[in-house]
Amino acid sequence: MPKILTFLILLLAFAKISYSQGSWSYLGTIPSGAAINSIAVVDQNVIFVAAKGNGLYRTLNGGSTWELKNTGLAASGDLYGISATDSLNCWVGWLKSTGTPASIYRTTDGGTSWTLQWTLAGTFPDGIKMFTPDYGIAIGDPTGNGQPYQFRYTTNGGTTWNLSPTSPIAENEYGVINAFDFIDTNIIWVGSASTVANATTCKIYNTSTGINGTWLNTIVAGTGGTQGLYYQAIAFLDKNYGMAGSNGSDIVKTTDGGATWTAIAPPNGITTFAAINMYGFKDGSNIIKMSLVDTTPVYHCFKTTNLGSTWTEEVLPSQGSTNGMQHMQFVNSSLGFSGGLAGTLLKFSNPASAVQKENILPDNYTLTQNFPNPFNPTTIIKYQIPQNSYVSLKVFNSLGQEVATLVNGMINAGTHDVQFNASNLSSGVYFYVIKAGDNFFQSQKMMLLK
Repeated sequence: MPKILTFLILLLAFAKISYSQGSWSYLGTIPSGAAINSIAVVDQNVIFVAAKGNGLYRTLNGGSTWELKNTGLAASGDLYGISATDSLNCWVGWLKSTGTPASIYRTTDGGTSWTLQWTLAGTFPDGIKMFTPDYGIAIGDPTGNGQPYQFRYTTNGGTTWNLSPTSPIAENEYGVINAFDFIDTNIIWVGSASTVANATTCKIYNTSTGINGTWLNTIVAGTGGTQGLYYQAIAFLDKNYGMAGSNGSDIVKTTDGGATWTAIAPPNGITTFAAINMYGFKDGSNIIKMSLVDTTPVYHCFKTTNLGSTWTEEVLPSQGSTNGMQHMQFVNSSLGFSGGLAGTLLKFSNPASAVQKENILPDNYTLTQNFPNPFNPTTIIKYQIPQNSYVSLKVFNSLGQEVATLVNGMINAGTHDVQFNASNLSSGVYFYVIKAGDNFFQSQKMMLLK
């Protein structure tokens, strides 16, 4: 009897561990089958996709179906960096298929129509991040050697995109798509590409004082090819710890916010490769995920929780190993999505049983207490809606001033988790307020302790 009991305990423990691991599965493809360059994941249901050939798609059901939403975008273009704050408001970088000019477009109606906000010849839209519906940054290439990077910002939702007066001056270099990360509006890192054939170094830029503050750079060693050296994958856990990967089989880490970088070994069995994308979780889990492609070519995804001292491979479905993961975005450490070549979409999630449990529709509207509480600097806010509803979820300080908009758009019925990152706020009492449906209104108090 004791042996049987021990076996059952071990079996349950193993089941619990396996359950929490999660895995990648094939979600499908966008209708055009065009290569996906970037994705913007708003929550478990709402995702925008930027692809070649004006492939702007939106899903409101977690990728089960996709709608083409490109009316108003200029003809003969490809889409790159993308960011969305809810199901209605999205910004995307556009590039004419022949290479110039580059533009930024915005929609306020979920992609039914798009408005041109900014355009410039000779640059490239590497990435966009809207922190709120009003404030955001755009990362773009310099228009030539000796010219400033197109590091731009907006304080009015993109009505104007202003060039940062402190944008770095390029020296035989340019930016790389999705090669940037941030902790908040002040702490930002941007990877770059040296255009010198067989280059052995290139720069990684950083600022801790915002896009208009002081930009520093570190010269990072690597192995360039005939087209140069690109540090095109970059991810941070917090203001100090991060990693970057290149097109030349290089992986580096930093423990001082990017002031210095140290080479680390790649995962076992991987020798010659190009790092494609990285994602760093800023929730205390210390997880960084990296997608790469070897010379076969086969795509892989690896996870580390100790800045590359050890790696765990997250096995990709056959479509992922063929078409890869060009850009990863996550709702939380248990749910994420990626886009790749041939319009391939992958989903990272816990086993189906867990997903089915969460998909049971609630009976009424509910806003629960955030967890953890008190928190520093991130916390999870959960709410339930029994039917598809327009939802507004905002955070206010003790003076009643709005400090963050977490949700603002049509949301599908179900249970939803939203992560609130208060890195840029001071300690104190805050209130989060939800408005949903015709007359549901509720608030909760939370405490930020730094």
